[in-house]
Amino acid sequence: MRNRLFLFQILISCFSYTLPASVPLNLHESLLKEYVAKGSPTLDEIQAVFLSSELRNKEMREDISPELYGSAGYRETNEKPIIPFIPIFSPVKLAELGVRQKLAHGVSVGAAAGTQQQSAVTATGKYRDVTTTNINFTARMDLWRDLFGRATKAKLKNASDESKRAELEQQIQKKAFHISLRKTYWALVANNESMRISRELLKDSVSQSEETMRRFRNSVAEPDEVARYKAQVASRTGTLTSLEYQKQSYTRQLKTLLPELADAEIGLADYDLDKTLKDVLTCTQVIAAEKGIPYQNTLYDESISLLTAMLSNNRTINDRYADPDVSLYGRVQSVGVSSDPKQNSFKGSYGGSWDDMTSQNRTGYEVGLNVTVPLGDAKASTQRTKELYDEKRLQAFIGRTQANVITSHQEVLTTIALLNQVIESQRVNTEQLNKRLLYMRKKYQQARASVNDLVQDQDALLSSELITIETKLAVVNVILDYLAVYTETPCDFNRI
Repeated sequence: MRNRLFLFQILISCFSYTLPASVPLNLHESLLKEYVAKGSPTLDEIQAVFLSSELRNKEMREDISPELYGSAGYRETNEKPIIPFIPIFSPVKLAELGVRQKLAHGVSVGAAAGTQQQSAVTATGKYRDVTTTNINFTARMDLWRDLFGRATKAKLKNASDESKRAELEQQIQKKAFHISLRKTYWALVANNESMRISRELLKDSVSQSEETMRRFRNSVAEPDEVARYKAQVASRTGTLTSLEYQKQSYTRQLKTLLPELADAEIGLADYDLDKTLKDVLTCTQVIAAEKGIPYQNTLYDESISLLTAMLSNNRTINDRYADPDVSLYGRVQSVGVSSDPKQNSFKGSYGGSWDDMTSQNRTGYEVGLNVTVPLGDAKASTQRTKELYDEKRLQAFIGRTQANVITSHQEVLTTIALLNQVIESQRVNTEQLNKRLLYMRKKYQQARASVNDLVQDQDALLSSELITIETKLAVVNVILDYLAVYTETPCDFNRI
C-alpha cells in the first residue's frame, strides 16, 4: 500500500505542473503573425535602429537646406559723450532679413537686407532718424578639401546609403524576429511530443513497478527487481519534469517577445510534425533547383552593395582630412544713407536711404582668401585612425555578410540531408528496439532475462524516440535559419 502511495505521489508531482490556471491559448504558426502585428518591444527596437539612421541622414541634409534668418532691435541710452562733437546715437533701431544656404558643391551663398535708423544731439548739431539701408550678397567656396563639394557629396551619399541599408536591415531583422518566434513554437511542439512519449513510458514503468511489487509480495520477485523498477520510475519522472521545465522556458521566451501573451496560459493547437517535414523537404527542393547563389532571394546582396559604396565614400571623406583648409570668399554690398542737412540738424528716413542706394552707384565689393594649416601631427594621426577604423569596420560587415550568404546556401542541403539520414536511422533503430523489447519481455517473464536487460532496452527505446524528435526539430530549425538569410525564398513554408 505504501508503495502504491509513493508511485501515486510521483505521478501527482509530475502532472500537477501542467494543470492550467485558465483556459489555454492554443497557438499555431499563423496565429503568431497576428500577435506580431499587435506590436513587440523587439520590433520597436528594430525600428528605432532604422530611425536613428534615417535621423542622421536628415540631419546631414539639414546642412544644405536654405534657411531664412532675421533680427530686429532697439537700443536707447542717456550716456554722455566723452568728446562733445562726437555723437552718441540714441535711440537706435536695427533690422535685418536674409537667406543663406550651403550647397553640395563646396559653396556657401547668402543674401541679406538690413537697415539702421538712429538719432543724436551734440554741441554742433542734431541728428534725427538718420537712416542707413544695405543689401549684400556673399559667397564662400572651398578651394581644396571640399573642392566642387567632393567631401560634402560623399557625406550626403554615405548618409543616404546608410539609411537605405538600415531600411533593408529592418526588413531582415523583422523576418529574423518572426523566424525566432517560429523556432520557439516548433521547440514547444517538439517538447510536447517528447512529453507525450515520456508520459506513456512513465505509465508503463509505473505499471511494471506495481506488477513487480505484487510479485514480490507473492515471493516471486526479488528485492533488486523492485528497486530497479522504482529507479526507472524516478528516472522517467525526472525526464518528464525536465521537459516541463523546458516548456516553461519556451513559454516565458514567447511571452517576453510578445507582451500580448503575458496573461495567457499557452497551449498548442493541433499540428502535424510529419507534414511540416514534408513542407521542409519541398522547400529544400526549391533551394536545390537554384544554380549558384540565389541572390534574388536575399536582401543581403543589396546591403553588401551599399556597404561597398559607403567604404568608397569614407575614403573620399577621409582622404584630405589633415590637408590645409583653403577657401575663397567674396561680398558685394550696396549701401544707401539718408541724412539731409538743414541748418544745424540732419534728418533722414527709410525711403530716403533706399532712394540714395538705388539712384546712386553705392555698390562695393570685397574678395579674400582664407587659409588654415594644421601644425604638428595631431590631424594626420586622427586621419590615419579614421581611415583604419572605417576600413576595418565596413570590411568586417561586408566579409561577415558575404560569408553568411554563401555559407547558408552551400551548407543547408548537406545539413538537411545528413539530418534526414539520422531520422531514417533512428526510425529503423526504434522499429528494431520495439521488436527486441517484445522478445525481451517474453524472456523476462520466462526468467531467461534479467530485469536490468529489460530496463536497459526500455530506456534505449525512449532515448531513440527522443533523439528522433530532436532531429526533426533540428531539420525545421536549419530551414528556418536559411529563410532568415534568404527571406524571399519562394516556397510555402516561407509564407507562414
